[in-house]
Amino acid sequence: MATALPLVRAPELEGVGWVNVPDPLSLAALRGRVVILHFWTLSCVNCLHVVEELRELEIAFPEELTVVGVHSPKFPHEADHEAVRRAVARHRVNHPVIDDPEMRTWAQYAVRAWPTLVVVDPAGYVVGAVAGEGHVDALSEAVERLVAEAEEKGTLRRGDLDLWGPPPGEQALRFPGKVASDGGERVVIADTGRDRVLVCDLDGRVLGEHRLLEQPQGVRFDGDHVLVCESTGDQVWRVGPDDSRTLVADGIASPWDLAHDGDRLVICEAGRHRLWVVDAFGARAVAGTAAEGLRDGPAADALLAQPSGITALPGPAGVAFLDAEASALRVLRNEHVDTLLGQGLFDWGTADGDRVSARLQHPLGVAAAPDGTLFVADTFNGLLRVWRDGRLETMPVAGLLEPGGLDVLPDGRLVVADTGNHRIVIVDPASARSTELVIHGASGEPSLGAGPGELAVGDGPGEL
Repeated sequence: MATALPLVRAPELEGVGWVNVPDPLSLAALRGRVVILHFWTLSCVNCLHVVEELRELEIAFPEELTVVGVHSPKFPHEADHEAVRRAVARHRVNHPVIDDPEMRTWAQYAVRAWPTLVVVDPAGYVVGAVAGEGHVDALSEAVERLVAEAEEKGTLRRGDLDLWGPPPGEQALRFPGKVASDGGERVVIADTGRDRVLVCDLDGRVLGEHRLLEQPQGVRFDGDHVLVCESTGDQVWRVGPDDSRTLVADGIASPWDLAHDGDRLVICEAGRHRLWVVDAFGARAVAGTAAEGLRDGPAADALLAQPSGITALPGPAGVAFLDAEASALRVLRNEHVDTLLGQGLFDWGTADGDRVSARLQHPLGVAAAPDGTLFVADTFNGLLRVWRDGRLETMPVAGLLEPGGLDVLPDGRLVVADTGNHRIVIVDPASARSTELVIHGASGEPSLGAGPGELAVGDGPGEL
């Protein structure tokens, strides 16, 4: 482990509620097992990487290790318990999670960064802590050593922990993340929660279905093919109507969206705060240094903060993109990054106005109209926003919940991925009226992965 700490009894866990277990847990009740506390927040892509890394440990030590997520919010929206419950289901977190909106447990453990992992030994003492991702090997060695020591002392308590979560529901879509138009009568939908991509007409009839894609996010048409970002597979694919697949880019950490920019493809690498380009010369990073921040300038020196939405700008070249963690709307033109709206990593809000006064909260989707107007899915505010002539306005569309993506249809209407409501809606910007695009004709097979309601350890509420 990166940090060896003095022998300190692990403080008890404090919060307002639990997810994935029927009753609150305590460290005292978990005595005899190794416990890893994962301090995370649902907006942080690095935290989501750690969720995936911890799956390896949970599989390797099913009877000796308990992982407990300690959700510690950054954004106001993340302090809502239902938002935490949705995130646990959306990201298939299969261990207990305590919701700590007041960050009391965070303070007790003197945590300073997302993500942070704290190891508690079977006797209930803190024996190590590490920040960031990529520590699974060191954690595995620590757990193995602690298990062996406790077994030798006769203090190890093996056994499964019963988990329980709500059923996944029967809706046609599950947490659809992104949607794009072909400029005609078709849309492509990233049905993220079911690991598939659907091509539909504007009546909702499924024309094509592509499965076994790991939590797809960004999607675009490329002629009769579709381009797909596998957000947990770290790959971008070109998928044909016959489901043939060609690898476009590999090793991109959490690709979240993509857009054509002339003859090249620009990809949001949310996991390393960069933009990539794929063109005739190959694939390469063109914007961002891999450090997180909000700094304009030459693209290679600019600082980005989890770019998660992107759209081509009208005209010869350029893209607009969203830095979700900085709640910022930015542009890349001629290998230069400029910020249109956004003040920094800890500035957010709902205010309309000019670039100085207006605010967003963790936006994930952006689409450009032919006249240059930019429509923004302001995800954590549950709003659609309009950037026009240097001012941000709110479109009064009711009923959206964590919208993650959108595009402009040929007639000027918007097609929106209403992610938290598991649906796609069509919005008329003139009237702000929305209509659900009811999907029919898709198969109902299970996804690649499973949330707690789909892969429960036990059949329902249970005891430790």
